[in-house]
Amino acid sequence: MNNISNLADEMATEILSEAADTFFGQRKSLEEHLVLFNSRVQQLEGVGKRARQMQGVLHGILLNETVTRDFYRTLDITEPESVESLPAELVARHVFRQRAWTLRGRFTKLLLTVYAQTQSVVDEYLYGSYRNDPEHPKRKIAVTGYKKLVEWADELNRNINKLNTEQSPNEVLHFVKGLDRQTCAMEKAAGAPCDMGRDRGMLFSCIDFASLDLPNLPEYPQLTKVEAQLRRFCGNTCDSCGPEVRALFKELGRYWQA
Repeated sequence: MNNISNLADEMATEILSEAADTFFGQRKSLEEHLVLFNSRVQQLEGVGKRARQMQGVLHGILLNETVTRDFYRTLDITEPESVESLPAELVARHVFRQRAWTLRGRFTKLLLTVYAQTQSVVDEYLYGSYRNDPEHPKRKIAVTGYKKLVEWADELNRNINKLNTEQSPNEVLHFVKGLDRQTCAMEKAAGAPCDMGRDRGMLFSCIDFASLDLPNLPEYPQLTKVEAQLRRFCGNTCDSCGPEVRALFKELGRYWQA
């Protein structure tokens, strides 16, 4: 009988060890992934601010809401929910004076220049990039893009829900304590059930991606793919809004001369 009891104790110890390794190993792995995810979010925040700023420059030269709406319709892009236009003073800091014989030529050069800059930084923001490592000049640091972070957050949330459900602290502690049947029986007889009820404060919270400081920007096609459409758009805009275009260049000229 003692041999059977000893064998049961050894099996219980082995099962307990494996359960602890699985429980704490999975939690540690998830915690490490969450730390890495948050660090990548912080890296991307700077790129997001630059992308949002360049989008503001682009909107700043699109005159008004009607022209902005026509611009996105021309490119078959869903117009952003929040269209923030930077004032002429800030627009002038991001683009040099454009010279041409005609108003249409000047406006076309201005829009194509700003569009190319906007497309480049938004593409970097959406799909990621590499930047120089300040501590090791010959090495590069990968910056994860917005779209990859969205997929990563979904995957982490699935793992969090699975871990909270299948490997909750209460379930694991209940299982472990259940290995000692004699103690459980004594506690139940004394009115102290084997259920632990210790999930509160120990469950992982899912990632609320919408609360992160990461703008959801539209994808702008490369300039080479839409240049013809943009040139026609500029011509039509100058024909229908000539005075407003002249006023834009007059206002920008004040800051280009400063």
